[in-house]
Amino acid sequence: MHRNATRFSLIVTVAVLAAARVAAQQAPAAAGPHLEPNAGGEAAAVKRVVDGIMQPYLAQEQHAARGHTWNRSPYLGAIVAVSLHGHRYFFPYGKATDAGAPFTPDTLLEIGSCTKTFTTTLFALSINRNQIVPDTSAQKYMPEGYTLRAQQLTPLELADFTSGMPDDPTNLPRGLEQRSIEYYTMKDFLTWASQYEPTTQLPAPYRYSNAGIGLLSYLVATATGKTWEDQMNSEILQPLGMADTTLRPTPEQQKRLAQGHNRAGHDAPHWPVYAWYAAGGLRSTAHDMIGFGEANLGHEEVNGKPVPAELIAAMQLAQKPIYTMPNGSNKQAMAWVNNMGEGNPNLHPVIVKNGGTSGFGTVIAINPTKDAAIFIGMNQVGANPAVKGIEILRRLP
Repeated sequence: MHRNATRFSLIVTVAVLAAARVAAQQAPAAAGPHLEPNAGGEAAAVKRVVDGIMQPYLAQEQHAARGHTWNRSPYLGAIVAVSLHGHRYFFPYGKATDAGAPFTPDTLLEIGSCTKTFTTTLFALSINRNQIVPDTSAQKYMPEGYTLRAQQLTPLELADFTSGMPDDPTNLPRGLEQRSIEYYTMKDFLTWASQYEPTTQLPAPYRYSNAGIGLLSYLVATATGKTWEDQMNSEILQPLGMADTTLRPTPEQQKRLAQGHNRAGHDAPHWPVYAWYAAGGLRSTAHDMIGFGEANLGHEEVNGKPVPAELIAAMQLAQKPIYTMPNGSNKQAMAWVNNMGEGNPNLHPVIVKNGGTSGFGTVIAINPTKDAAIFIGMNQVGANPAVKGIEILRRLP
């Protein structure tokens, strides 16, 4: 991969999207999405597809994936949200809590690494606003008082997983709770990140990194003069009406939080808020996340609110493929992956991001060709519903 070519591609993309924004602003507003199915035929067809894939999967007593085995929790549950041409459908399965509460569109879950797509959207916004140069030295945007050893490291390499940075900081305490920001602080994280030295020439080969996305969020905060949380609220959550997406649930939201489970099927502890929370700290609902999916499809209205053209342009930039992944088929974007169907020309690309915490597995994905989006949340780690989400999107009518 040639970084100069990548930068040129990004600049061209920004110009094209800017033109698209002008055209969108001049065009009449599209009708908003219907929150209820408007056609019995479509609703029945979507239900057949979702039930046909999810019910057998949830019934399995044991799963093996990526070298790990997990045993089905007796309290395993899931919520599936589908948007097809702006029509929303929600499918609850199993239990959200050990007390037997059902999943609903307003049940909160830990969405894990799906959080990264919010962070790279903010990064793309800052690129389009000329607040940050994606392929310049990241040092230019480091918080005051911190100097990178890796002066050649760029913000884009953090966003597309070519920084070579490890998944998590290498000096973390052993206990999960001791890794929270109250114990392993922002200062601890930025000090560790400052001392990071790549072991290969940059851009490095693909290496997934929570820490890299976490560092990216601090660079964007410096470039924009706003904290990640402030940007999230003003640029994404408020415009899209995502009132239940948060790092720290309120007491009322905590009452709607599902109980997660570990690989053995036992109750899992709540996921801490880490110093690199922009990589995986959000809690959200199926209702909020399917709206986020619709915005990523380019819908001009979500939850009854007009979506800023600038936000749509940033989302499309974050989804844009940058390089081919090691499997030789899929394309890596800014956190998002463009699943190309293993090179099968008859399969539409699906743009996808999965997530996982100590007790949950999630996926957000879109199929632009079908104007379809999906969010799946499951209350057991290792569930990895991404494969099922992609399959559902490709089988929808």
